[in-house]
Order: sequence, then C-alpha cells, then structure tokens
Amino acid sequence: MNFALREVCQVSMISLTESILRRASRLERDLGESIEGMDCYIDNKVDIEEWSVREVLWHILEDPEGGLPKAVELIINGRLPELTIVADETHLTPERESMDLSAIRQEIREYFCRLEAVLSQASDGQISRITTSCWFPLKNYREDRTSEVLLEGLFLRHWTDHVKQLRALQLAFSSSGG
Repeated sequence: MNFALREVCQVSMISLTESILRRASRLERDLGESIEGMDCYIDNKVDIEEWSVREVLWHILEDPEGGLPKAVELIINGRLPELTIVADETHLTPERESMDLSAIRQEIREYFCRLEAVLSQASDGQISRITTSCWFPLKNYREDRTSEVLLEGLFLRHWTDHVKQLRALQLAFSSSGG
C-alpha cells in the first residue's frame, strides 16, 4: 500500500476497499459534473489533435479493454495471468459512436456499480497482494501489478486527469458557444 493511502486508512480506520470506494464516489460525482451540459458538444473538438468528450469517456471506461472492474475481479479470483494495457486508445466502435451522452452516462453508472460490487466482495489482502502481469505493448514493457496499484493509477489518478481534461472542454465550449 502506498504511504498516503496507508496513512488515510490508519488514521480513519477504514479499509483499503472502503477508501477506494469513497474516492471512486467523489470521482463519479466530479465526472458527472464535468460532462454536464455537454450533450450537444459530445463529438466537438477544441483542436484537431485533441480528443472529443466521447473519445475521452470511452478511453477511460475501456482502459483496459473491458474496463478495470472486470480486470480487478479476474485478478482477485486468480483468473487473469496477464493484462494488456494499450495507452492512448479511444476504444470507439460504431455502436459507441452512435450513443448519445445519456446512454454513455448509463455506461458510466454501470461501471461504478460493477466496481462497487467487485470491491465489496474483495478483501484488502486480495486487493493489495494478488498480482497480474501487466503488458504495455507500445512501450514493450511488462510489470507485475496488484489491483491496488491499478486502482490507484489506472483508475483514480488517470480518471482524475481526464476529468480535468473534460472540465477544460466544458469551459471552452461554454465560453465559445460551441
């Protein structure tokens, strides 16, 4: 467990999974706020090199492919010997390209519900000790990681960074009118 998280858990005497779930709840709220009013801008881009709201959302929902709740469930059950993580993928499919923001909001809600279900069935020991081999093909790099490390990095920090990106898009579109 990293020092900051260990300190939070020791001071407040909450479990690792409870700490992650609390922060996930705040992240879900922040994400919802960051896409509020973005329905008509879902595919707009501020710059051709930047991602749209849709691309950002599917990137975080499907990184890694299938979503992190599924990966964590498989890791703690010992059924995921290797997890492939491909950086900078939007994971768009024709079906996802046709979804409106309301449908994507439902996907986000289901993601958080599944995460809560998976973590509520896991012990702190499973989250912090069981590892999987993570393969990063674009970097030609492999590393063993626990679910805790994946949840801290690939979920909490990564999503927080993208919420900031979505807020910047929200601000840009609201100030430019589209």
